Amino acid sequence: MNIERKAREGRKEHIGVAGSAGMAFLLYLALTMVMTWPLARGLTHDIPGDFGDPLFTSWVLSWDATHLGRGWWSANIFAPQPLALAYSEHFLPQALQVLPIYAVTKNPILCYNLLFLSTFALAGLGMFLLGRELTGSVTAGLVAGLAFAFAPYRIANIPHLQVLSSAWMPFVLFGLHRHFATGGLRPLAGAAAAWLVQNLSCGYYLLFFTPIVVLYIAWELTRRGLWTDGRALMRSGAAVAIVLAATAPFLLPYVELRQLGFSPRSLAETRRFSADVYAYFTADPNLRLWGSIAQAWPRAEGLLFPGLTIAVLAIAGAMYQGPAGAGHGLESGAGGHRGRGAALSFAGIAALAVIVALLLGYSIRLPGIKVTSLSRVLGFCAIAGGIALGISRDARERARRWLLSPAGIFSAVTLFAFVMSLGPEVHAMGRSVATTNLYAAFYALVPGFDGVRVPARYAMIVTLGLAGLAALGVAAVDRRHRPRAGLVAGALILIEAFAVPMPINQNATDYKQPGLTPLPPSVAVGAAASEVYRFVAQLPAAAVLLELPLGEPAFDVRYMFYSTLHWKRLVNGYSGGFPSSYEMLTESLKDASTRPDRAWQALAASAATHVIVHEGSYVGDGGRRLSDFLRTHGARDIGAFGSDRAFLLPAKTN
Repeated sequence: MNIERKAREGRKEHIGVAGSAGMAFLLYLALTMVMTWPLARGLTHDIPGDFGDPLFTSWVLSWDATHLGRGWWSANIFAPQPLALAYSEHFLPQALQVLPIYAVTKNPILCYNLLFLSTFALAGLGMFLLGRELTGSVTAGLVAGLAFAFAPYRIANIPHLQVLSSAWMPFVLFGLHRHFATGGLRPLAGAAAAWLVQNLSCGYYLLFFTPIVVLYIAWELTRRGLWTDGRALMRSGAAVAIVLAATAPFLLPYVELRQLGFSPRSLAETRRFSADVYAYFTADPNLRLWGSIAQAWPRAEGLLFPGLTIAVLAIAGAMYQGPAGAGHGLESGAGGHRGRGAALSFAGIAALAVIVALLLGYSIRLPGIKVTSLSRVLGFCAIAGGIALGISRDARERARRWLLSPAGIFSAVTLFAFVMSLGPEVHAMGRSVATTNLYAAFYALVPGFDGVRVPARYAMIVTLGLAGLAALGVAAVDRRHRPRAGLVAGALILIEAFAVPMPINQNATDYKQPGLTPLPPSVAVGAAASEVYRFVAQLPAAAVLLELPLGEPAFDVRYMFYSTLHWKRLVNGYSGGFPSSYEMLTESLKDASTRPDRAWQALAASAATHVIVHEGSYVGDGGRRLSDFLRTHGARDIGAFGSDRAFLLPAKTN
């Protein structure tokens, strides 16, 4: 009877846990619809953000959905260059998520928007599970989920689906925590699967999040005393090896591109897209509360303000050591130990204040004392801290307990990610604070770090750490008052992240090339697209298309998007990189009116067999003159569709 009763209680508990997760997901999904309004009203035709990266990503999703298998990496752009898909993210996990929807609708925008919305709801669910797992509190989990799903940093990255695709991070940590707590293999398998999906969802997080996973595994092994447990080590090692082995094949095309001449990102470019310290005091202008207030140092990839509520909760969480009697408290002994502990605490707070002041670009000037070097202060603090730990058993015990608590590991994750986000150097309002930083070592020593250019995207992992600490902060509230405190905290988080109406269909017209007219303020889907693309779909499979204007990103990305209607190879392209030959061709075609022979030689040397001139995209008679230029050199008119002209180029001869 006792066994049967325990089994029934176990089933009820499982149903209750699953039910609360399901309700949490529905809550996050409903809030996502509200916080991204009016996107839900136009899922089939509106684009969140602008017509840049979202259109590119929609093209990638469509390519993935229709070209899996041999030749997948050689996408139809930048013809005849190989491995064009590897010029940027491949988005395979995202494409598999929406594969059935794409198969039925053939609507790239609908698929993109569903994925976009899912990044918020899934991020909330993952952090809810992790927060509840860490604290045993549904309220703490709900608040943590809100903090991660609706962080202000997400609003700053509306056009970047790969950056928003961070939902699998908390699932990884949740599965690992469950595995080490229960010894079960199923949570470990789930963590490994989530880690693999995260690796393949965003190349940045493959590099940035992997050290976090390794650190977390080491922390769990340490705090549970499992370094001498062969079975625990074997399981952890096997999970890591399987994930890395499954990830490796997706890295080979990027390695091959490097061998074909694609250069690593320079340190100068990496510095340009690193976070300034004041980026964490700078919010996206679309935020209704903070957008006009938190504008300390606005710049590209520099809108990293995490929100005030999550910061306050994280500070409280960093000091939380679990419920009373859990054996993790930081209480000091009596008498001299208490006094020594107070002195060490005061010294630590003073050192932290000095470090923060130097990070913000201030120097410390007191009678007889001048402190201006951050690196020297950090070195001094490290030595002083080591001495304090060496001579004080109480200090060592306090430090050990904190580091082995959830507060310790999530504080470490947050600090590591913050430091790495600052890039190879540290700057405050553009002024150098430290000439080298931890990121510089990773850039020099860890393969792959010299292939990405935006260290500031570590801010998403900063948000992950803060959300974990926020769960602990809510759990620190007395259980009687916790629901009300959680409700207030959740409401404040949503208010701080409120950016409704979300910007949609933003159409940039600041073109680099002169003489171009603004593109339409919308993109057409399916039968509503220009008739010229249905004509292109009827061309021979070997046809290679070049569309003019060429080399202007806003135009090229639209050509790519509309290529989903015909999938002919394009000379045009837009991605995270481009072959040098493309830039040379672009420059040559700019001179079609002044140096026609040079322009024609460049065109004839390209892979193009057909050219479309979008005459309406040029100011005045610029488009008509381009068409005349092609006719003069032997191109043959094969179709006219409004202001679009299609030409067949003369056959190439050796």
